[in-house]
Amino acid sequence: MEEQKLEPEMQAEAKPDLTENLESREDFQSLIRGRYQKEYADHVSGLLAAALTEFNRYQDYLGLRRQAEALKERYPDFDLEKELQNDTFAALVDNRVDLQTAYEVVHRRELEREQEIRARSEAHPAENGLGSGSLATVTRPDPRSLTRKERRDLRRRAARGEEIVW
Repeated sequence: MEEQKLEPEMQAEAKPDLTENLESREDFQSLIRGRYQKEYADHVSGLLAAALTEFNRYQDYLGLRRQAEALKERYPDFDLEKELQNDTFAALVDNRVDLQTAYEVVHRRELEREQEIRARSEAHPAENGLGSGSLATVTRPDPRSLTRKERRDLRRRAARGEEIVW
């Protein structure tokens, strides 16, 4: 029962607040239609412009994140936060240059070196068994460089009928 008594009391207290609020709203409306109209319009325009700027910056940031993910597939070492600390890179991005172009401009020398190394390794097959898929090669010694023991062993094998091929 006490709860029912408290509710109407709370409602009665709320009604004067609403009317006071309504009256202050009407006063505010009359002020902004009257002598403060220009200042109010300028203030609201400023707020809207700031909100629009923040929205556009957020959209730009989301676009950068998408570009960064795509660029990371091509250049696994790419790190957007690290690159934005580079003044040249940041200036290019600020001037609406896409991330890939900005990254390639800033890291041109490094990328060219990597490309040269890759081209050289593709042009020359692995030599001396250094490649991952190389087969073992059989080398035959020069008969002049054989020791006395090796020559004697070869003679014995030939005497038994083994064919020695050089």
